[in-house]
Amino acid sequence: MLGTYFNQFTETISSGWNQFWFKRDSPKTVSILRIVVGVVALIYALTFTSELAIWFADGGVLPVDRTYRLTGASDPSVRVFYWSVFYLAHSSTQLYALHAVGLVSILLFAVGFKTRITSVIATVFVLSYAERAPMLMGVLEPLLCPVMIYLCLAPCGAYLSVDAWLRGRKGDTQEVPASFTAHLATRLIQVHVVAFYWMMAFAKLGNPVWWNGEAMWWLMAQPENRLVDLTFLGGSPGSRLIVFGWTHFVVFFELAFGLLIWFRIWRPLLAALAVLHWVGLGLVTGHWEFAILMIGLTLAFAPWEALEIATQEPASSKQPETQAAEPANAGA
Repeated sequence: MLGTYFNQFTETISSGWNQFWFKRDSPKTVSILRIVVGVVALIYALTFTSELAIWFADGGVLPVDRTYRLTGASDPSVRVFYWSVFYLAHSSTQLYALHAVGLVSILLFAVGFKTRITSVIATVFVLSYAERAPMLMGVLEPLLCPVMIYLCLAPCGAYLSVDAWLRGRKGDTQEVPASFTAHLATRLIQVHVVAFYWMMAFAKLGNPVWWNGEAMWWLMAQPENRLVDLTFLGGSPGSRLIVFGWTHFVVFFELAFGLLIWFRIWRPLLAALAVLHWVGLGLVTGHWEFAILMIGLTLAFAPWEALEIATQEPASSKQPETQAAEPANAGA
C-alpha cells in the first residue's frame, strides 16, 4: 500500500506540474498583454525624451564613466555588470538617434508589426533605459522588464495586431493554433505578478505605519508625488477612519490577491478590486504608469473566462433534441 501511495503521489504531482507549465494555450491572452505592456513601455520611454541629454550626455549629470563608478562596474574586484545600448552614445545627437530607434521599435511592438522581431528589439531598448542609470530606477522597471522578456517567448502578435491584419488581407483566416510558448509566457507573468503582490504586502507588514493605519495618510501628505489632493480626509474623526480602513484594505488585498487569484471563481471580483486598488494608489502616489501596468497584467489571469463559459452554455443547449441520448459512460 505504501508503494502504491507514493506512485499515486508522484504521478499527481508530475501531472499537476505539467498541466500548470507545459500545456498548449491560445495566443489571445498574450496578444492582449502585448498591447498593455507595449503602451506602458512607450510611455516609460517617452519620459526620458525631455532630459535625455541632460542626464546621459558626456557633459550631463550621469555620463558613462560616472555611472560605472557609482554602480561599481569600473572596479574589477566587484562582480557588477550593467549593459545598455545608450553606453555607446556620448553626444546629444547620438543619444536622441538611439532614442528615436527605441521609440519606433516599442511602438511597432505595441501595434504588433513583425512582432517576433520588434518584441526583441523593444525589450533590448526597455532594458537599456533601465540599465543606463540603475540608480534612477523606480517601482516600474523591476516588473516591466521581465514581462517584456516573457512576451518575447510567445507569439504575442497573433491577434489584435498589424500582423493579424496583414494575414487577413492575404486571405489567411484560420485560427492561430494553440501554443506551448503562449501558455508558458502567461504562466511566467502570472507567477511574477503574484510574487510582486506578496513582496509588496510583506514589505508593508514590516513597517509599523501599515499596522497602525497611518500609511495612506503619509502617502497623501506628500505634495510632490500625488496627482490628487486627498488631505481633507484627515480633517475629522470619521474621515480618518476611512484612511485607516484604506490602509488595512491595501495590505489585506495584496495578501489575498496572491492566494485567491488561482481560483477561477474569485478572478472577476479580484480584477474589479484591482482596478479600485491601483487607481487609488496611482492617484495618491503618482506612480500612474505602474498602476496601469498592474491593472493590465491582471488580464493574464483571464477574468473574462466566466463570460466565455456563459456564452458557450446557451449554444450547447440549442443542440437538436432529436439526438439519441448517449450512454452515461460514453467518452469516459
